[in-house]
Amino acid sequence: MDDHNPNGKKQLNLTEAIRIIQNAGLADPRLLSDDLNIQLQGIIDALCRLSTHDGLTGLMNAAFFHAFLFREIDRSLRTGRTCGLLVIDIDHFKQVNDTYGHATGDQVLRSVARQVELNLRSMDTAARIGGEEFAVILPECTPQDAVSAATRIHSSLNPLILTLEQSILRLTTSAGLVWTNPNIEMNSVTLLSEADQEMYRAKRAGRSKLCYRVPEIPHISHQERSALMDLQFGEGLYGD
Repeated sequence: MDDHNPNGKKQLNLTEAIRIIQNAGLADPRLLSDDLNIQLQGIIDALCRLSTHDGLTGLMNAAFFHAFLFREIDRSLRTGRTCGLLVIDIDHFKQVNDTYGHATGDQVLRSVARQVELNLRSMDTAARIGGEEFAVILPECTPQDAVSAATRIHSSLNPLILTLEQSILRLTTSAGLVWTNPNIEMNSVTLLSEADQEMYRAKRAGRSKLCYRVPEIPHISHQERSALMDLQFGEGLYGD
């Protein structure tokens, strides 16, 4: 679109906006219609989406993730119900980029994101929060339900087989799970840091693992704690 129209009136130059949208892998809004108003609305909608979502995977982006997680932490304090946070990191991702190139790396990221989305409950929210790191918010979720949900997601990713033109990639991920404590105020950065610690514990345990510690939450009964310990079944799931 030109800076000026034939009548000499200044117009919006949307070249940079279109470039941002296209570089994010989204369709050019100008192809939606010949109507300039519809095109402009399409550009606005695309930019709004990019402000809250990751352009590569379509998941929530890191900035919006922290705002959303803060809201869920506040809800946990008000309702007394726990909220789970699952952090997932792709194992040996740098090696994938170095061996196959960044285009394949992007394909891996999209594949992991898609697999995570397929295994979410309707109330869960997934985000890409770093280069190869993802997070899933499990709102108003008992520790037992959070372990079950995290196990389902983790199992779907380990292994994740990706077929390339001349080879097959067998991918694994490491994950850490934590919960809010409805009796203790915290911020999203603190809760994320705790989840990262569990994820790195999974890395140290040999990767392709899901790690969590049974939470010290006063209103969890002995029976519930025992049930959580019983959920530590199968290869790859580590509790206390």
